[in-house]
Amino acid sequence: MISHLIELRTRLLRYMLILILAFVICFWQADVLFSWLSEPLRAALGPHTTMIFIAPHEAFFTYVRVAMFFGFFITFPWLLAELWGFIVPGLYDHERRLFTPLLLAGALLFYGGGLFAYLGVFPVAFKFFFGFASAQITAMPSLKESLTMFMRMLFAFGLAFELPMVLLLLMHFGVVTAETLKANRGYVVLIVFVAAAVLTPPDVITQIMLALPMWLLFELSLLCDGLLKKRGDAA
Repeated sequence: MISHLIELRTRLLRYMLILILAFVICFWQADVLFSWLSEPLRAALGPHTTMIFIAPHEAFFTYVRVAMFFGFFITFPWLLAELWGFIVPGLYDHERRLFTPLLLAGALLFYGGGLFAYLGVFPVAFKFFFGFASAQITAMPSLKESLTMFMRMLFAFGLAFELPMVLLLLMHFGVVTAETLKANRGYVVLIVFVAAAVLTPPDVITQIMLALPMWLLFELSLLCDGLLKKRGDAA
């Protein structure tokens, strides 16, 4: 037990060193990264959009948060790989053959969720939010609040897109069965929409744009589980 804990600590420390290195590099290019991150917002407001900050330290800590965010986002597959390296010695060969594709799929789904939010959700959400501006109400986006929204939505979509991997693991280990999920599909869909409401800003647009992909990913998980079982029976 002690040796396993030591190995886990070693792997986490190694990941932390990689994360710190990524943070330093990202902080060096924080202004470029923030410009890319806020591009959908500026596109919604126009080319001459500027952001404001009201505290002397706000811009500095915004760049720190940008560097931390991108540092984690970039090194997320490394974290999965370290956790995989810790778990794999205790698995059977057939479990290793299952988990290796799932590891790759987990990283791709995480990035796919973030990319979907950036390219698909951000433009629609910002157009909706800033559509309430008028001659009497001027949009002056805050640096801090805008960054918080960017990161929250990217992480929310990235984590939400991990749903197939989580469900496949639960079904593989017998925690839940595909038949149970199918029989309670209505409750699952309700939970999906509640989770989308919690993870996204309090507006219907972004909630639906997160809930619908999660619902589709849930159905995809059931389909993949059936294909894996047929493949296992055939083998």
